[in-house]
Amino acid sequence: MASKTPLLMISHGDLLEKHSIYDVSEKLVRKLDIPTLRGKKVLGSSYGWLILVEPIDSEDDYDSNCCLFNPTTNDIIELPNLIDWIDYNQCILTKPPTEPDCYVFFSGLEQSFCRIGDEEYVTRTEEQQYEEEEENGGLGYEHLFAIGSFQGQIYGYMDPDKFVAIHIVGNTIEFRQIPMAEHWVIPYSSDDGFIYDIWLIESSQSDGEPLIVQKVNVDDDREELVDFKVFRFDINEMECTELNDIGNQTIFATEDGFGYCCSSIGTKPNSIYYTIKDDNNLYIFDLEDRTTSSILQFDDDVAANKPIMTCWIQNQIF
Repeated sequence: MASKTPLLMISHGDLLEKHSIYDVSEKLVRKLDIPTLRGKKVLGSSYGWLILVEPIDSEDDYDSNCCLFNPTTNDIIELPNLIDWIDYNQCILTKPPTEPDCYVFFSGLEQSFCRIGDEEYVTRTEEQQYEEEEENGGLGYEHLFAIGSFQGQIYGYMDPDKFVAIHIVGNTIEFRQIPMAEHWVIPYSSDDGFIYDIWLIESSQSDGEPLIVQKVNVDDDREELVDFKVFRFDINEMECTELNDIGNQTIFATEDGFGYCCSSIGTKPNSIYYTIKDDNNLYIFDLEDRTTSSILQFDDDVAANKPIMTCWIQNQIF
């Protein structure tokens, strides 16, 4: 049985000129020498394509070159320059980019989208979000914390208790709130003063239902004092149920890009593998005993070439 375990992309160096991949199942690190990757931040992968963004460190130039790259064919699809690249940590494709009417959707503090071939993005800025809140008193400035695609539909989560279906209609982004069977609020919400990371991840089970994964540092100075919560989001019943055991599955998460959930082949079951920005370790959180351990410390070459950016990508890409 072929493993679908994602690969960990490690980008490092002063200009992100160096890239490696770590195969968790095989416990192997492989250095990459691909010119297209040099100087690029990887925001994940979709349909076999990497989403690449050029980080710009300049007070005068905020436009960042970005593109889609297929390492198998070496094909590149250029995208419009992205303004304020640092505001985005996730990107999703609505379908394979070689098919007609494929949209590229960036999400973070702001949301930007374009159709393949467009010359510029349509952006929902922070200022527009404030204005929406004042005008509508509804789904306004609530921060879109996470996005995911399930059964062809893009979904999003807004702190502390809103799930939305995301639709691109003309030149606008529409958020249609999903009515829950019972009111549900995420345990560690910003209303309670918590800062957290969250992912919408497709389960590896046959039904492919969405999972909500939340990570909170209980103590900012000690990585071992971290907590994870996992919930099953039943789209049909419109309810969330906490899972204390995910069985023979492993979850993978990084602060940039998307998370994955796969059968535990060569990995620890009922666990979450994750990294932290500018940290040279790969951690495992055990959902049964609620403990954290470190299984990988990147080699000296990586550790000496900060910044370090990591992102899980689809296994079949390399």
